[in-house]
Amino acid sequence: MLEECHHITNNALDPKVCQAARLSRDARFDGKFFTAVLSTGIYCRPVCPARAPKPENVVYYQSAMQAQQAGFQPCKRCFPELAPALNLSVKMKQLTQALEESDGNISRLAQQFSTNERQLHRLFIKHYGVPPSKFLHHQRLLLARKLLSTTALSITDICFASGFQSVRRFNEAIKAAYLCTPSALRKKSALTPHTDSVTVLLPYRPPFDWSLMLGFFRHRQMPHVEQIDETHYRRTFSLGTITGWLEVGHHKTKNALELTVSMSDYQLLNQVIMRVKRMFDLDADMTSIHQHFSCNAILANVINHCPGLRLPGCWDIFEFSIRAILGQQISVRAATTYADRIAARYGNSAHNNPFNLQTTFPTIEELNEADFAEMGLTNARIATLQTWLNFYQHNSDIFSHYQSIEQLEQTLTELKGIGPWTVNYIAMRGLSDPDAFPSADLGIIKALSTTANTSVKSNNKQILAMAEQWRPWRAYAAIYLWQSLALKEN
Repeated sequence: MLEECHHITNNALDPKVCQAARLSRDARFDGKFFTAVLSTGIYCRPVCPARAPKPENVVYYQSAMQAQQAGFQPCKRCFPELAPALNLSVKMKQLTQALEESDGNISRLAQQFSTNERQLHRLFIKHYGVPPSKFLHHQRLLLARKLLSTTALSITDICFASGFQSVRRFNEAIKAAYLCTPSALRKKSALTPHTDSVTVLLPYRPPFDWSLMLGFFRHRQMPHVEQIDETHYRRTFSLGTITGWLEVGHHKTKNALELTVSMSDYQLLNQVIMRVKRMFDLDADMTSIHQHFSCNAILANVINHCPGLRLPGCWDIFEFSIRAILGQQISVRAATTYADRIAARYGNSAHNNPFNLQTTFPTIEELNEADFAEMGLTNARIATLQTWLNFYQHNSDIFSHYQSIEQLEQTLTELKGIGPWTVNYIAMRGLSDPDAFPSADLGIIKALSTTANTSVKSNNKQILAMAEQWRPWRAYAAIYLWQSLALKEN
């Protein structure tokens, strides 16, 4: 069955395999294809609880977008928009993210990634079955439908939060896609009394160890900015002139996280959603990753004990880059203390959050004039921070379309005070690059030194050579190696 699952992932929709998968309602296939029913005009996920239609009435599609483009309406029982995302390459994730955060200008997107519109069109057809413009339009429709169905946000707020530029265009798009008005699409039974926050479900493909993920963040929390307990992650944030707070917990019965957000303006709500999804690695297909590591004894043992261990990301790349520089050659606790001191001194006061958090983490503009004096930092660390701030201010776009981790490492290590460990750690957790690998990390060296031939495996070149077999998921290998040390301590 797993080989069949991989077969579907490679865009070969064998009707026999799809039929077996939908009849079994195997969750491993969720998001990898969609079932459209000719007799009802509805399309569903393969895990839909509704009675299975007859094979002669079924058509299979690679993506929900293809099904909707063919004129089928989304199922109201399984909610196709809640299907887990495909496991994409780093480049496709970068392209998809940039497109979703853009205004839809495909020419500008192509220029940003040093390619052409024809190539973009080819890539989106290959991975999603539709061109970039239709992909973006479909994503906006799905978010709008989700917000209309599950929140009490006004229709105007939902219009702009989902990326539409006018209420008129929004109304026309909803009518064309769902054959009804936004007001009719809204589920009255799902609405709650108006509050100052919005709650959105963020699905994932299991396994997912929420407690382990929270424990990782809790060990690194900045008390002025974040509050993390055994069930929830909470923080303040600012996006340009928009401020707010968020809380993330696990749904009681579904394979999904519950994101609650309060914002001074909801037009960037989709950006918050995408950031949280990356932060908690919700788009990963752990089955493929586990299969890839099955031949390594250390990694296989971690998978056996912690199958839901994922790659923790970050809320903001700039914030995380500062934390990574602070963490060079010192303990996690010390680095977190310094980061919290910077937030307390240079961040803006946080108002109206229910968690009594005091500040937001400072922006590049707020740190540009910082002297970092009397914070316990060495002169060398302060100089590195100031070098980094100057570089980031003029080159922040390097993180949105770098070609490879090797190219990124080569560029950033030219800066004084920035070494390969820092670059790979920033890429690994700050950019959620699945192939980043901080080979010189002491934890990784220690984990690998527990096996035979330790003198070889403590050599950086030998570690990098060994890690070649873990590509394109070396970042997950790093997390698993760290976890292997925790398992031994227990």
